[in-house]
Amino acid sequence: MLNKNLAMALGGLTGLVGLIGMVRLASGAFTHGMSAFAWVAILSAMLPWIAYAAWRARHGQLSKRAALAVLLLDLVGCVVVWLFVLGPVLALACSLAAFVVIWVSDWPPRRQVSEERFVRIEELRAEDSDQGTEPV
Repeated sequence: MLNKNLAMALGGLTGLVGLIGMVRLASGAFTHGMSAFAWVAILSAMLPWIAYAAWRARHGQLSKRAALAVLLLDLVGCVVVWLFVLGPVLALACSLAAFVVIWVSDWPPRRQVSEERFVRIEELRAEDSDQGTEPV
């Protein structure tokens, strides 16, 4: 189990990688810098994403192994966003993959397997025919 504050920081980093990827992706469409409308649209979409990713990471049961996977995906996203033409898209994909790791860590644990088993129709019919032969 990971420290809640560290998990929240990893979730915030995951959202931040998504924000950087979106800014780099949108800035490629403008020649003289992004317009104010583009900044407002991106920030209004991505700031809640950062908060939600951080909250989900804090809420979940992130193991050390999963936290390492999230950190590696975030670092790869931070590097590729600046190096390649498709870097912003790859950074968004890394951010999403890191969030999936965070999200899966928040799933409830599996139930223990009990003695329950599947019953075939023939077994049910056999029980009905056995009950019908007894006198009332």
